[in-house]
Amino acid sequence: MRILLVIVVLVLMGCSSPGKKYDFTFFKWSIHECYYLKLNSSDTLYYIDVYGFKKETSFVILNKEEKERINNVLDTITFPKEQVFDSSVDDGVTNAFIIKIDNQSRKLKIHGYNGPKRFWFFGKLLEQIKNSYEFTKTNKKVDLNEIDKMVLMPVPPNFKVNIN
Repeated sequence: MRILLVIVVLVLMGCSSPGKKYDFTFFKWSIHECYYLKLNSSDTLYYIDVYGFKKETSFVILNKEEKERINNVLDTITFPKEQVFDSSVDDGVTNAFIIKIDNQSRKLKIHGYNGPKRFWFFGKLLEQIKNSYEFTKTNKKVDLNEIDKMVLMPVPPNFKVNIN
């Protein structure tokens, strides 16, 4: 009976998913495109296109190799203490990254090719992965509140628009 119990415990432990449980969001803005990519510990990648006045959510199931490529980066990349690398002079691309692991968040916003190069390379990798798939539209609402606090400018107090 003990041997059977040990075997059952080992089988159940072997069935648990390896790796950390995480929630990862990537944001990219440029003059040509604006979108979010949202990924959690599953193999579903959400693509939220917010370029112009639209907001369309699509998804794709990542293949094992792409999922492992992203997981390897997320497991090894180190977020700097500084959360924003920006230049008010440079035009260019803005990338933002947020990862939540066990209710702890790490954030980074980079603009104008300032900031850690490894994050610029990671952004390129995510863009390549996005461009290699055909996404399927969905009505699922994806929570972007935390990353929106980083990338959207707040409306100034007492802001008024005069239409005359």
